[in-house]
Amino acid sequence: MVKIFDVDLIKGHFIVTDNGKRALVDTGCPFIINDENKYSIPKGEQYLDDVRRNVDSTINEFRGLEYFAQRKVLFDYKKAAVVVADKGDEVDPVHPVAEFPISGLPIRIVFSAVIDGVSRKLIYDSGACIANYLTETIAKTGTPCGTVEDFYPQKGKYTVELFSHTMDIGGETVEIPFGVQPADIDRDVQMSGAVGVIGVGLYKNFQVLVDCPNKRLVLGKY
Repeated sequence: MVKIFDVDLIKGHFIVTDNGKRALVDTGCPFIINDENKYSIPKGEQYLDDVRRNVDSTINEFRGLEYFAQRKVLFDYKKAAVVVADKGDEVDPVHPVAEFPISGLPIRIVFSAVIDGVSRKLIYDSGACIANYLTETIAKTGTPCGTVEDFYPQKGKYTVELFSHTMDIGGETVEIPFGVQPADIDRDVQMSGAVGVIGVGLYKNFQVLVDCPNKRLVLGKY
């Protein structure tokens, strides 16, 4: 079955209403978190409370990679839509331009992308909706392009230095700002074998298909 959900884009987060529940769809979290299970998941109560406090108080559920395991999920930021298909159903971007194998499941979505001419492993996190990140030594090789205020549950609000980098995707070069990855986040990212995190940098430029059953990430032109 293929379902198309209209999305409320709140602070860049994808929020759908499904069977009467308001759910934030986030590939950066390994779990489905709700009021029924939040005490049995590490920091589950904290994550759910933080998203209600900082994004939308009406959210009932946090849908992470546990939700994606047997599904294909297409993020379409420009149409404010999320398309969800069972693993046996067909769904792809309208104009696919690049496909990447993914690893790191079921904890992370890790793929390799060419940044400034060098292949780098990144985590795709649809919840990274304010800034993309690279480890400091890589981020600072880019061109300074300002700062933003970001938020992380364990850190609260903090200022992020941004640097512009080029990504080669499907024969096109896209300029994407990356922030300097905070040290505690950087340790977690590098333990996953990656050097950075990207969310908003992909979904604002491309349709993004997360196909966990077939271990692939597909980007399409808007």
